[in-house]
Amino acid sequence: MVARGQVLVLMMKRWGMGFLLFLIAPLLAWAHTLPVTGIVIHSGPGSTSVSVTVHLPLLAGADPLSSIGPRLRIRLDGVAFRPAHVAIERDSQNDTVTWTGEEARAAGAIAVDSPVFPDHPADTTVVLVYRGEKLDGRMVLTPTHPSGVSGEGLLAVMRRFVVMGVLHILSGPDHILFLLGLILAGGTVRQLIGLVTAFTLAHSITLSLTALGIASLSPRIVEPVIAFSIVVVGVENLWRRGANYRLRVGLAFGFGFFHGFGFAGALTEAGLPQQAIGWSLAAFNIGVELGQGCILVAVLPLLGWIARRSPVARQRTTRYLSIVIAIAGAFWFVERI
Repeated sequence: MVARGQVLVLMMKRWGMGFLLFLIAPLLAWAHTLPVTGIVIHSGPGSTSVSVTVHLPLLAGADPLSSIGPRLRIRLDGVAFRPAHVAIERDSQNDTVTWTGEEARAAGAIAVDSPVFPDHPADTTVVLVYRGEKLDGRMVLTPTHPSGVSGEGLLAVMRRFVVMGVLHILSGPDHILFLLGLILAGGTVRQLIGLVTAFTLAHSITLSLTALGIASLSPRIVEPVIAFSIVVVGVENLWRRGANYRLRVGLAFGFGFFHGFGFAGALTEAGLPQQAIGWSLAAFNIGVELGQGCILVAVLPLLGWIARRSPVARQRTTRYLSIVIAIAGAFWFVERI
């Protein structure tokens, strides 16, 4: 922990760190201690320097010269920052140390992928990025918002968030099973598009509201409800007597709100670039829809082929997969509760 007076000295030690006082001044009135690690990045013609000021107790006796560098997760235009020159400046009065490294390479996009001390959740990493003498970006990294990027072009931002959306849906078995449960019952192409559209509309609303800071819901509520939604669609497939399209649209839309809160977790961790919030949201949503499209393209032709070969086999496939889906959802529900 850095005492209030120590923070002031720490922030003013390095050139440019004074601006941090403006960012954290409201907090000083409320807290006697403030855990902060400061990073200042200067990118100029032909070189990039990084200065990291930390409170020594966080190092637990480790040598600052050799232990701070490996903790940095900084990328310059996608390539890891590798300083050729490193220096240490100690401030015994305030129990802090400043590590400075420099690499002979300028950078367009500068990404910081982790707080300096992720093993100390109470510590906040505040990052300032300068281009020459001008402040170009700032980030506040915490366990819930562990990364940030400065200096990306619009196309690079959109590409990053599209890929993030695709990977998020494809790497999330709960979202995949919910979607699979919805389409297992079958229906016309129009009905299946309607189901996916209802789900998309609902999760897009809550995703946007959460990412923009307008609304939020605790993961302690969201995650169990997402698991419960999987149980519901699985059980509904088993109990269904004839297609109930309106009910399934209602399930897709209603539970889609909670899945949207779940999707927002990925955006919270990545952080929305302030210069392109709208574009980032749109790109992430596009990525999610592309991921859903991949699932549909993979599953629907297979289900159609089974139905053409044997209607009985199609019914059994629906029944057995629905049992698996319901059991998986029940397991996750108990686990998350």
